[in-house]
Amino acid sequence: MLQDFLSQTRDQVSRNIKKSIGQSNLIEDAMSYSALGDSKMIRAALIIASGKINKNISKSSLITLASAVELIHTYSLIHDDLPSMDDDDLRRGRESNHIKFGEANAILAGDALQTLAYEIICDEKSLDAKYKVEAIKMISKACGKNGMVFGQYLDVNAETKKIDEEMMENIHKLKTGRLIECSVMVAQISNEDDLQKDSIKNFGKKIGLAFQITDDILEITSNEETLGKNINSDVKNRKATYVNVFGLDKAIKESRELSKAAINDLKNIRSRETDLLVELAKYISYREK
Repeated sequence: MLQDFLSQTRDQVSRNIKKSIGQSNLIEDAMSYSALGDSKMIRAALIIASGKINKNISKSSLITLASAVELIHTYSLIHDDLPSMDDDDLRRGRESNHIKFGEANAILAGDALQTLAYEIICDEKSLDAKYKVEAIKMISKACGKNGMVFGQYLDVNAETKKIDEEMMENIHKLKTGRLIECSVMVAQISNEDDLQKDSIKNFGKKIGLAFQITDDILEITSNEETLGKNINSDVKNRKATYVNVFGLDKAIKESRELSKAAINDLKNIRSRETDLLVELAKYISYREK
């Protein structure tokens, strides 16, 4: 069930992204190169799965919101790979954007993906204006100076330094967790059931942290071909990771306990449409890439 759902999500969101970007110039080519690469699209899947619980949002709106978040995520990856950041030359199984198109064009493509995300939300016809504003604000806060961007700053600033467990967890929550939490919550705009939204928010916080912990684990236990990216990047940049700070066994245990706790949060929701979120929570902690 989950693999079929993920495949369908990738197809629908990729088609929407391709249509939204176009193909009239080099920057659009660079945008499409990264945005349409081989991606798990977990954030998009979380949006659509979460949206099944919300009866006040259309499928079209969910596809648009999923596309927007994937555009934001892709922009962050392009910038993360730049020489001034992690200096990685491989992403999603092929050359990083700056290797393929040059550093300046990669920066511009990332910038354009970010702004396009907000543009397509504004253009979504089945979403009321007040919910468009709510969605844009939610995504902006998750990605901005107090969210993903600040997490990236803390991550870069922590290179070569010894950090404690609290700081490590904070970096992961900001750098990765905020956008994943936002993914499950943005699908709840227009939902008037506060109990459902509180439960889903708690779910999102836990799986957001679990996702990044699992990424740290896979950097140690997997290989470049499976992951489609460099596995020595953290070592090269002397980054602090969950595995470095806590150890591999504790990292695996923590990721799986977070997944279980997140699934437990869903028991508070009076809906039969939680099965996909349960499966995604398990997948996030037990995935192999």
